[in-house]
Formats: sequence, C-alpha cells, structure tokens
Amino acid sequence: MQNPQVMSASAAQLDGAVEALKTLLGSRASTALVQREHHAHGESYHAPAMPDAVCYPHSTEEVSEILKISAKYHVPVIPFGGGTSLEGHVNALYGGISIDLREMNKVLRVSPEDLDVTVEAGV
Repeated sequence: MQNPQVMSASAAQLDGAVEALKTLLGSRASTALVQREHHAHGESYHAPAMPDAVCYPHSTEEVSEILKISAKYHVPVIPFGGGTSLEGHVNALYGGISIDLREMNKVLRVSPEDLDVTVEAGV
C-alpha cells in the first residue's frame, strides 16, 4: 500500500522532468531499461524498485539543477553511490530520478598538515 503522502509523479510530470534532464545532461540522463534495472537495488534482500530515469552529474551545480527539476515536476530523487545499500534505500519505491554520483570523482583538496582531504561524492 502506498503512503498517501508520497505518491509517484504523473506521466506528464515525469515526461517534463525527463525532457528537462536530457536538455541539461544530454546522454548522461538515461531512461534505458538496463540503467534503470542496475539502479533498482543494492545488495539487500529487498525487492528491486526501478527509478524512471538515471542521471550522472559531473558537478555540484548539475546536482543542484537536477534537484530543481525534480522539485518543479514533483518527481522523487534517490541518491546512488556505490550500490552497496544493505538497507534498501537506493530502491525507487515511488519511481523517480536516481542520481548516480560515480562521475563526481575528483579529489578537490589534500591537506597533509591536518590529515584532511576534500573529495567529491564519487571518490
């Protein structure tokens, strides 16, 4: 039974969001079945649940734009890192946009003095 406060986006909302995502990211926004299936589960026993689209941003600014699109079209967002989820939190129970952060893989700052490193989410 669906939570009445968390509903899937309508087909029109989803179509608008996908069009905007493809305009923003080009081929880095995908609705291909194989991509959606890969992002439908982690390593848990939970049943897979596919997102409607998968995005591969290269920057914080692109992530921000993806979130603006999701808010405009009322489409849920699911962050996806290494895909090792044991809790099922990468499963898109209500569809939506899976944001795969693997291409945000830069080391931004190394500070040997204090043993601190700043990295992007995909590192």
